[in-house]
Amino acid sequence: MTTTDCLFGLSDGLPQTGRFSGYAKIPYASDKSAYGFIPLPLAVVGGSAGPTVLLIAGSFGDEIESQIAVACVARQLDPASLNGRVIILPMANQPAAQAGTRNSPIDGRNLNRSYPGDVSGTPTNVIADYIERHLMSVSDVVLDLHSDGASLRYLPCATLIHNADPDVRAQRLAAALAFGAPSILVFHSFEERNSSGAAKRAGAIRIATEIGGPAPIATTVAGIMRVLQWAGVVRGGVAAAPQPVVRVARQDKDFIYALNDGFFEPTALLGDEVDAEDVVGLIHDPSRPLSDPVIVKAACEGTVVCTRGASLASRGDCLVHLAGPADAALAAEVAMAQEMSWSRAMPRQRQIMANGPASAGKRTRGRVAKRPVAKKPKKGR
Repeated sequence: MTTTDCLFGLSDGLPQTGRFSGYAKIPYASDKSAYGFIPLPLAVVGGSAGPTVLLIAGSFGDEIESQIAVACVARQLDPASLNGRVIILPMANQPAAQAGTRNSPIDGRNLNRSYPGDVSGTPTNVIADYIERHLMSVSDVVLDLHSDGASLRYLPCATLIHNADPDVRAQRLAAALAFGAPSILVFHSFEERNSSGAAKRAGAIRIATEIGGPAPIATTVAGIMRVLQWAGVVRGGVAAAPQPVVRVARQDKDFIYALNDGFFEPTALLGDEVDAEDVVGLIHDPSRPLSDPVIVKAACEGTVVCTRGASLASRGDCLVHLAGPADAALAAEVAMAQEMSWSRAMPRQRQIMANGPASAGKRTRGRVAKRPVAKKPKKGR
């Protein structure tokens, strides 16, 4: 049985078992609606005891394919065959998704730079607060799913942010490997304002994806199902993926920006290998047809993992994004993560009692139980 059109308040617990869809109510009073709310689409599919996986799409409203993909997954899931629960947020920044824009047209904010949010702030801040405090806090795994937007095209990859804690790195690598994208991209960047930092504060394993290419919806759906299988939420039936290529983005030079206005023509394509000083694009000014275009060069060697594509560019726009190969230390960590099962990776297990659609109770915190250590005998008399 499926229950639809449920309304969830900001502090309401979510169902543990069954199929539910509806909206989280994000308060938003306007001149046209004094007591209105932004309807944040939300679905929950839960079965027997097991982990909770949160699927987030639509953080950027112009990324269409990932929003379609999570809806496809929601329709496939059957509570009777699940060991755990899946929470689906297909249009995380609903105003942006409704408008097809990267940022919210209401407050102009970027959801993935708004964590930890503020329940007393603008609508995007309230959404960020709700996701981190009420959804991530009851989740064991978070997938923040992205696809090509209006301005950037990515080489299909799972992404994660490097963390100083080796346990956190191993958990993220294991989840990224489970997703099975053709490549994994490790960022060395500040994570506190985005969903990675939010999930870490909430105690969940988080990875993201950038899935473009010829079949982004099918690729995303297959990757989600592999992660659910890895976590034990679903059983079997998902084909394994080939070994991914692991790359690292660790320096400012990996990001190439426009310093002139005009029409950008990429000359380096996704997947191309470039050296420092190689030409990666041209910026044209059609208003001066006899003037030569501005040449855009790479500042370092690397693989083209992201490009703006042919489009209007302004000074400050990112045009091309490079990444380098994994070093020996990261390669060793990847090899270890490949052997990491869910029972070793999980930061904590959310035990869901299959006793009807009651709201979630307290989380069970802690890691996998350690083998008991025999006590030393007391010195006798």
